[in-house]
Amino acid sequence: MKEYALFLGCNIPIRYPSTEIATRKVFEEFGISLVDMKGYTCCPDPVVTRLADPEMSYVLSARNLCLAEEKGVDIMTVCNGCDESLLEANEILKKDADLKNRVNEVLSDFGREYKGTIDVKHSVEVLHEDVGVSKIKDTVSSLGFKAAIHYGCHLFRTKEEDEDPWTRPNMMKAVVEATGVELVEYGLEKLCCGYPALLPDPELALNERLLPKLKSIGKVGAKCVVLSCPACMIQFESGQVKLKDAGVERLPIIHVLELLGLSMGMTGEELHLEFHRSPAMDLAKEVGV
Repeated sequence: MKEYALFLGCNIPIRYPSTEIATRKVFEEFGISLVDMKGYTCCPDPVVTRLADPEMSYVLSARNLCLAEEKGVDIMTVCNGCDESLLEANEILKKDADLKNRVNEVLSDFGREYKGTIDVKHSVEVLHEDVGVSKIKDTVSSLGFKAAIHYGCHLFRTKEEDEDPWTRPNMMKAVVEATGVELVEYGLEKLCCGYPALLPDPELALNERLLPKLKSIGKVGAKCVVLSCPACMIQFESGQVKLKDAGVERLPIIHVLELLGLSMGMTGEELHLEFHRSPAMDLAKEVGV
């Protein structure tokens, strides 16, 4: 049985337990074991923390990587931001001996040492590479409705061995389509949702990033928006509430793993989709699960 250390990040346990529930149920169904990373911390944030204090951010990431190294398994993330933070730190520390030594000097005060013995994979990669699209299609019941996809900026972060920024977004697209939904193009799939700008410039975040996406999605008849990042989910769900007077329809926003759960016959109640601020539970009831 394939085994991964599960890195849930900050937002999922606090704001989206439904995504954690879906993650555990879906991967159990596919025979992949998820090991809890007890004592993990923020990844940390791949934008602000990296800019404010890069070396300390690598220390924080390295400590999380150590937890997986101690278990002898690779890390699986369920968040695009967490994925970029841990992936980038792991790649840089493996090849920069001086930085690795400075990081380990700090970690030694806490009884830990980063060795660089594990890898980091997004849950989308695990679904595509370890489970496979064919197995997903054989397992699910086709949902058969129109959906829009939001990849999220950090999913375009390439790995060292891959120069194509569309590799992982294309994996996500294939996984989503395997559930039987019809993905409709709206032209702004690559546009940032605005979450990173929400605190310094909420006007830009909502009106110049999220609103154009929502208007474009509304024109193509999508029944929901599927994404792979809880930070993006916060922006879409909270943003729709804040933009209620902007003339856009309030759509269900769901994580790709929640979509898989629905396609496998899990009910909205079983997945606890009531934790969403968007009508995700209504979507589950409409598709009959």
